[in-house]
Amino acid sequence: MEIIAGLSVCSLVLTALLVAIKTFATWRRARGLPELLLGTMLVSATVLGYPLAVASSRIPPSEMWGLHLASQALFTLGYACLLLFTFRVFRPDALWAACLAGFTLLALVGGTLAYAIELTGENPRAPVELIGLTLVNSAAIGIAYFWTAFESLRYYQQLRLRLRLGLTEVVVANRVLLWGLMSLAAGMAVIVSTAAILAGSFMTAPIILVSSAFGFVHAGCLFLAFHPPAWYRSWLERSDAAEPAF
Repeated sequence: MEIIAGLSVCSLVLTALLVAIKTFATWRRARGLPELLLGTMLVSATVLGYPLAVASSRIPPSEMWGLHLASQALFTLGYACLLLFTFRVFRPDALWAACLAGFTLLALVGGTLAYAIELTGENPRAPVELIGLTLVNSAAIGIAYFWTAFESLRYYQQLRLRLRLGLTEVVVANRVLLWGLMSLAAGMAVIVSTAAILAGSFMTAPIILVSSAFGFVHAGCLFLAFHPPAWYRSWLERSDAAEPAF
């Protein structure tokens, strides 16, 4: 079971690294804020955050508190960037979206500060032992992912109409769809992990298997969205050509 979990994490980290490199290259040319936010999110939350989270789950905070704090801080930075990315791309002028992003950011930062205080104690506990902190962090991360999924899938429906009118490319529309499905899979993984922690069954074989499956879906959607192979592009184009205009 640990081999499956390891493969899932490795595939996700490597895929995120490839996409981050491509995204930062685009940002270097265009200097766009969305590219910067996306690249930073992938590097901090996935490329660095996931491996540190795995390591911190095996090393008590009393032995290496810096590792635990770094993991928490990287996740906070990453999901803050995801929130800002979703706000900037999909709802830049909506007051409710600004409030949602702002309150969720406060929850993320507050959780990190609370854990930093916990780490200064004589016998610091791991995040999974702090139910309140777990619920705050999980709720904030879940909001970031499910909001992103909702906005992406909603925008994909709009792109389907534009696609039929010849106003966009099928690869672009599919990229938005995959981004939404990726966010949905990641959000479901958060729910499963949180429920497992509350039930006292975290890191059991069934939970590891389900989380690993979501990890593979996450990695697959991310790879196909930003590095679609030639065969996948051809399949999309054939599917689009076979679909009636209206």
